Amino acid sequence: MRTKLVSATALACALLGGALGTATQAGAHADDALIQYKEPDAMWVMPDLKGKVLFAAEQEVEADVENMPLTFNVVAPNHAPVYNLENWVVCGESPKAGAALSQTTKKITLLVERPGAEHCGA
Repeated sequence: MRTKLVSATALACALLGGALGTATQAGAHADDALIQYKEPDAMWVMPDLKGKVLFAAEQEVEADVENMPLTFNVVAPNHAPVYNLENWVVCGESPKAGAALSQTTKKITLLVERPGAEHCGA
């Protein structure tokens, strides 16, 4: 009698354990819809940079594209050299604000001027 009781208890535990194991595996995938997987060619949007200091503008673009490798082409009036990014303000941009940026975007062109100036870019 005792052997049958032990056998029945062991069988019940095995069945219950199997049911719990199956429920746990099914539950592991219940939140997959909440997980956001990055697409292979994820797209970002070019921010509006007009009126922003050049240093902050470049940082904003890099943050938006998650530090994807980009080349910044900075164009100042009369092709003046741009050494200090804090002394220039963005007055034009290409691609334009709101345009889609993707992994294929390699270069951003920013037209700059001195703060309070009237001439934008070259």
